[in-house]
Amino acid sequence: MTIKTCKTAVRASAVLAAFALSGGAFATEGISEQFEGESYNAKLTGNGTIATATVTEPRVGYPISGGTHTKALEIAGTVTYAEGSAPAATGASQVDFMFKVEPTDELEDPTGDDIRVALAVGTNDVGTTTAPIKLWCKETSGGTAGWVVLAPTVTTGSWVRATLVLDYDHNKCSVSLNGDPALNDGDKWFYFANNGGSYVASITMVGSTLVDDFLVTHTALNTYAVPGGNTTVAASGQGSAVTYEYINKYGVTVAQATDSTYTCADSGMTVAQKFEAGLNPTSDTKFEMQSMTASSATSATITFPGNNGASRYQVTATSDKAGTGTVLDTATITTGAANESGETINSAAFSALPDQDVIYFHLKTKTN
Repeated sequence: MTIKTCKTAVRASAVLAAFALSGGAFATEGISEQFEGESYNAKLTGNGTIATATVTEPRVGYPISGGTHTKALEIAGTVTYAEGSAPAATGASQVDFMFKVEPTDELEDPTGDDIRVALAVGTNDVGTTTAPIKLWCKETSGGTAGWVVLAPTVTTGSWVRATLVLDYDHNKCSVSLNGDPALNDGDKWFYFANNGGSYVASITMVGSTLVDDFLVTHTALNTYAVPGGNTTVAASGQGSAVTYEYINKYGVTVAQATDSTYTCADSGMTVAQKFEAGLNPTSDTKFEMQSMTASSATSATITFPGNNGASRYQVTATSDKAGTGTVLDTATITTGAANESGETINSAAFSALPDQDVIYFHLKTKTN
């Protein structure tokens, strides 16, 4: 597979990351490179130099604990990462890196049957200081490849972290920018421009921009297992194990997923709580009642955000705020359609609520 950062001639076409299969599979460890030394990993070859640069990490500590960034890889032509031959296997690869936003005068369509997807900075309007970030892909599995806008106005000269999870079993990928998943009509997946292959095998960066915190890993697709065969990571003291599929989907770290003191965005919820509620851990959405409709003195329906449906959790009504007291009533979850922002609104219908002034509703993992 290839990563391209393409700009030809003077600010010509800038394809920041084109992924194309070019051989065997990644080794288990993949590659991790921060470019703080005078040279870079021997697996990266080509026209690139380590340059002095002030790099602002848009999301501190993710996925590489960064500290102060004083150097980055300056692409001056073509730099390729190529993994040696390894046993072939289907699965998912995650490619993660930071790049400096440099607009182009003309964005060209990628060529080559081995290109899966391409990430690019597009052209900016005259007099503006922003440029769009685009993905070369198909919007449906049987569609035609083209450029899809992931973010329409990104400040030129700023640093953006791109995370791509490439699903080689289903020929599609998800993309996050600065930890925020880019949604394709309410779905997290975009489809490969060209199908086939197993794991990413090489990444090529072409053009004239800066790249930092370059990280490549891969995992089994159907379980998102890490080496050792684990599919979940225990969330200490929180009652819910978080799956690696969820961690990969949203780009949170294992450390964040297991930390009972780490809270997501402005939600006040831990990663495990977000996982249990079926919510995006990088957003400030939290499990909270959005509406309540009473049909009788003891019956009412509440609505709340969440994306997991009824398979994993239920809602309980208690008289105590902590939710550890006597359960007054329990309701299963009905998953509704996604709204215009892609957020799913769930509902829970209660039929045996007691006649009392204050009732608290809590999201609980099913016990059966």
